[in-house]
Amino acid sequence: MEDVGSGRKNVVFLVLDSLRKDRLSVYNEAVDFTSHIQGLADSAVVFENAVTQAPWTLPSHASMFTGEYPWDHGTNHTRSYFQGGQTFVSEFEAAGYSTGAITPNVWITPHKGMTEDFDHVENFLGKADNRVSVQLSKLGTKLLDSLDDGTRRVLGRQLDRLFRLFGVDDSTKSEETVAAVEEYLGQRGADEDFFLFVNLMEPHEPYHPPKSYADRHGVSEDANIPHRQKDMFTMDDIDFEELRTVYDASVDYTDDLVGRIVEALEANGLDDDTVVVLLSDHGQALGEDGEQFGHQFTVAEPVVNSVLLVDHPDTGPESEERPTELRKLAELVPYYAGIASRPEGVFSDTVKGGIEYPENFTGYIPKDRWDEYYRKYRYAKRDGMKVVKSVDEDGTANYEAYDLDAGTEVAVPDDLRAVVDEITSADHPPSGDAATDAAPDDEVDEEVTRRLEELGYK
Repeated sequence: MEDVGSGRKNVVFLVLDSLRKDRLSVYNEAVDFTSHIQGLADSAVVFENAVTQAPWTLPSHASMFTGEYPWDHGTNHTRSYFQGGQTFVSEFEAAGYSTGAITPNVWITPHKGMTEDFDHVENFLGKADNRVSVQLSKLGTKLLDSLDDGTRRVLGRQLDRLFRLFGVDDSTKSEETVAAVEEYLGQRGADEDFFLFVNLMEPHEPYHPPKSYADRHGVSEDANIPHRQKDMFTMDDIDFEELRTVYDASVDYTDDLVGRIVEALEANGLDDDTVVVLLSDHGQALGEDGEQFGHQFTVAEPVVNSVLLVDHPDTGPESEERPTELRKLAELVPYYAGIASRPEGVFSDTVKGGIEYPENFTGYIPKDRWDEYYRKYRYAKRDGMKVVKSVDEDGTANYEAYDLDAGTEVAVPDDLRAVVDEITSADHPPSGDAATDAAPDDEVDEEVTRRLEELGYK
């Protein structure tokens, strides 16, 4: 890791939700539609082996902001709000920076406790963006999380119906997000240091790229593709090839949105004083195994491998091959900004992560697939090997190991098995009878339509 130049820098921390590495020319030379991100990478430190600590937004961001694993900060499927704690954003505030967050992602909101260290927040929440709404939301979330699993699931199904009545907006608000970023950058004073967090949602489902991008990639208007997590369980004969095509069109659009943000930095004379940290909080499964879609139920490689590059105006291009956990950004970002000393122990031979039992998504899991999808996962990677531990509702563990270079399943090595076994758990143990009151029945499954829209997973 190259030493950075002297002096403080602004930071644009740009998270591209659900973006896969293999859809960028930075990591895949066959890709020809991500020229703007490639332009950043041409002068950036490109992290070749970055790994997320959780394959969905809230715990992944909590790990990035705090430097902790999900089982330490406790923000996960069973406590789906950030309870507070030291984040690296507070270091910028203490250093006199203006701190802004512009994101349409409902996980990164005051309602979820993730924006308390920012002095400017734009979530496009309209009337919901007020103190009373935030307090009621936090109280309701904490109350829901305090219930036993069986009660919470039954109540969650009723909330599904309520959210449907409100007609929740599932747009990604990308144009609004970029316009707000352009306005924010245009208002920065010459002597003002700032940290700006931006989240673009286009690589995340549902997929509705502008028509020009869909046409460019040959997206069929009547393609049988999933747009929400529920579709994975309810649609027959999903066209995964067409799904990958519309995903590419969305990434293409995302790349142009990134280009507009870079142009705004240049137009306002900020590019020479600003570090751009571009990453994905996790990737996305697009039917590689014949059925898996999304990221809520899997820790497969396309989901846990993350994009990460850092374009610093005072350093040249560099390729960083050492494994990197995204949680280390809590130390790296202040360092790149010039407000903290060079961190030690950023890289590790072993990288880890995991997810809890998917309480937020139980309304989507069909009864006959409950045992397959209601699972807790832990994963560890070292020297081209990966071990995945999955635990069912009864506490029975299953282990799988993979040679990542060969792409084959292998015997579970004792050392990595010990690593995943040593990982603690922040969740409360499952309760209730999964075979009776917990597992969703067919009638409820038909009624569930848009729960994840309110939760941020559409």
